[in-house]
Amino acid sequence: MKIKSCLALALVFAAFRPTHAVAQKIANATEANKLPTINLYVSDLKTTHLVFPQPVTYVDLGSSGIIAAKATGSENIVRVKAAGAGFGETNMTVLTTGGKLYTFVVNYQRSPKLLGIDLGANGEAGKLPVTPLYVSDQKTTHLVFPYPVTYVDLGNPGIIASKATGAENIVRVKAASNAFPEANMTVLTSGGKLYMFLVNYQHDPKVLSFDMGAAGGAAGGGQATASTGGAILSNSPIPQGSLDAYSVQALARGGSSASESANQLSLRAGAVGYKQETLFFPLHVANKSNVTYDVDFVKFYIQDKQVAKRTAEQAIEINPIYVYNGAKKKIDAKSKLQQVYIFKKFTIPEQKQLIIELYEKGGGRNIKLKLANSDLLKARTFK
Repeated sequence: MKIKSCLALALVFAAFRPTHAVAQKIANATEANKLPTINLYVSDLKTTHLVFPQPVTYVDLGSSGIIAAKATGSENIVRVKAAGAGFGETNMTVLTTGGKLYTFVVNYQRSPKLLGIDLGANGEAGKLPVTPLYVSDQKTTHLVFPYPVTYVDLGNPGIIASKATGAENIVRVKAASNAFPEANMTVLTSGGKLYMFLVNYQHDPKVLSFDMGAAGGAAGGGQATASTGGAILSNSPIPQGSLDAYSVQALARGGSSASESANQLSLRAGAVGYKQETLFFPLHVANKSNVTYDVDFVKFYIQDKQVAKRTAEQAIEINPIYVYNGAKKKIDAKSKLQQVYIFKKFTIPEQKQLIIELYEKGGGRNIKLKLANSDLLKARTFK
């Protein structure tokens, strides 16, 4: 009986031993597969932006205490904000195209220290630089960016901001009143750079315009510097300052696409220039007479090379996006005028030609030039 009892006891121990081993293995596997979490603090007065290394395909919020969405114009930036002042701890989960799952434990904080977080290629959170900005309700502050602005986010309604009319890269900012809780503003440009500002009220700001492209701007971690201009016109990808610089180069190059003289007046079209989908037409006008010449207007249009009799002449006028020296309308006796007419890129069909006409105000000294498509195709680029 004793032998049988011992044998039965041994069998019981043997039966329990494998089960314990399997349980231990399962516990280890669970521990090994646990995904890391990132602590995130958000506010209802400021917006936090998360920059992921790949496009975001999925965002899940643990509760209605937080609000999140992709930033307009970006596939890899998520904006997060508290729905109200204070909420119970919750979580947020984000999935990117690379198949990586990011898990955040989210809590409320009135003034979070991190307003921009770069998740980086290795998934580790890194702080994005923030630029201090002071605005007033009595004056408007302008920010000039190196690329067109695609997205502007305001942390709270204490500040007002919008793109300046006619310019794609300039944002105007103002305080809605003479007191507001510290806010933040986030700007995204077409160059893919995220600029972050910590905004406070100041009755009389010392600087009212900033150049965000100088010395790397805010994105480079440096301070914004006083602006020297550099507007990008709404219909041009090139800042106005650069349009002027390229125009000077185009006028200095010399060369000729076409020239014509009549009534002691000469008109010469210099070599066409090209930069960033933009064409530069330099015009050199010389008044060789003793009578002042007043420019009425210069007209550019595309027309058939030959117009059949009894057929209506079809002309398509092309309007410039900018004219260098465009304000100058008077050519004194024995003097010259140099201008550059700038257009969005275009070409001319083989059976057509580009006509440039210069008209005199209140006079008849008009002059015409003809350019072919080959003149455009020979356009020289700028450095």
